[in-house]
Amino acid sequence: MRIIREERDRYRTELTDAAVLEAIGPCDGLRVLDAGCGEGYLSRTLAARGAHVVGVDAAQGLIDAAAGTPAPGPGSVTFTRASVAALPGPDAEFDLVVCNHLFSHLHDPGTAVAEFGRVLKSGGRLVILTLHPCFYVENSEQGAMNSVPASRYFGSRGIDQRFMVDGLESPSLITSWLRPLEYYSGTLRDAGFVIADLREPHPTEDQLQNDPWWRKGFPTAMFMLLVAERR
Repeated sequence: MRIIREERDRYRTELTDAAVLEAIGPCDGLRVLDAGCGEGYLSRTLAARGAHVVGVDAAQGLIDAAAGTPAPGPGSVTFTRASVAALPGPDAEFDLVVCNHLFSHLHDPGTAVAEFGRVLKSGGRLVILTLHPCFYVENSEQGAMNSVPASRYFGSRGIDQRFMVDGLESPSLITSWLRPLEYYSGTLRDAGFVIADLREPHPTEDQLQNDPWWRKGFPTAMFMLLVAERR
């Protein structure tokens, strides 16, 4: 949480947050679910843009931290402890679901995607920002460029590692789950979604040429952003 609140994760602050917000676009008046909201920074950002946000996370400590932080208007935000595999609330409640840096932490995301489809209105959108399943490998943040062999790519693969962000190491091992592209498209299709856009957020030429941090820390495509529409 300290890394997020002190804005020490440059992947988020200089790359993926902007990509997610661009994909969301204008959200004034929209009913939004922030799935896996963490300490709530994205929920607060969307509320400041006029959205009415419900943030959910399975960790009570993060929900408590999120609920204890003032959120600017003109929108609103509430936080609830819940698993994304069993969301509270009725069907067709939301215009937009945002799943930011969560998908790779789900051992079985199919149940969560089905829940996203349940709580979205017809025509509602799902925005997923996750690790790139084709290219992300252990220690990519440290410049690793190993390829993923076909024998591993076409199944689910878990990467266990401690993340180092701006000198701070995660206290425990974090598992990132990666699956082939066809898994994402098939899981979304089975839950009633149509993929509307696929983007691969990456640094600008200026960032790569003038900042050694980005040249080392982005050795290959590391992120994938999906926008899907509920039928």
